[in-house]
Amino acid sequence: MLKAFVDHHTHSNFSWDSETSLEDLINGARKVELQGIVLTDHIEFHSGDNGFGYYNYDKCLDAFEVIRQTTPDIKIKFGAEVSHHPKHLSEIKTFLHSHRFNFVIGSNHNIGWQEVPDAISKLESEGDNFKESLQSYFDETINLVESNFYDALGHLDFPKRFIKKKIPSDFFLKHYERAIRAILTACLDMGVFLEVNTAPYRAQIYEPYPSFPILALYKKLGGREVILSSDAHRPEDLGTMFNVVVKELSKMEISVRNAV
Repeated sequence: MLKAFVDHHTHSNFSWDSETSLEDLINGARKVELQGIVLTDHIEFHSGDNGFGYYNYDKCLDAFEVIRQTTPDIKIKFGAEVSHHPKHLSEIKTFLHSHRFNFVIGSNHNIGWQEVPDAISKLESEGDNFKESLQSYFDETINLVESNFYDALGHLDFPKRFIKKKIPSDFFLKHYERAIRAILTACLDMGVFLEVNTAPYRAQIYEPYPSFPILALYKKLGGREVILSSDAHRPEDLGTMFNVVVKELSKMEISVRNAV
């Protein structure tokens, strides 16, 4: 079914927001016939973020090594999803340089000093139209890519998941094109993979992160390939809508690469 693809973004119970065992994650990958998965449990460095202090590298690595040795039929790689935070750049750099990972996703989960869901909720309560107020999110995402800490950029237009009012697919590109163009250009210049993340489909948002208009701009700027992920926190999330999204990417002449 999905034998050609690796799901590059998955979470187990070593993430604060998942209860899925590694065994169940592997069984889920088998069920949809994925070629493999990258385990990318959350690592938080800011004390105000959900999940701060939860991740245990040594225990996670030990469990990974056990499951890897018993699953020769599924490619499994050891990775992480790091919540990028401008206040903790030195800590992030030191941690990543002193710990072994096959693949690291850098994700921006904050708008200013607030986590995205809380910030969006506050802005909505104030009647904000989101045409200017997310500039700091996209500006910090540029810094994330240019830090050169990470192998991939996670869920570029993440805030759309939490905006209650339906916004058009080209909304962010229309209002933040300069910053988004800079992010995509930085990915290409720095050799940072652009993640196409299918999690929005599970929230009745019928496009990935980033949107297809943003992906069209990526292609226009010279982007030729992306990595594919589901951001799975449950076994049944693995490979969400991969076949549908791959068809759309093919129409855009963007290929899917397995990075590990």
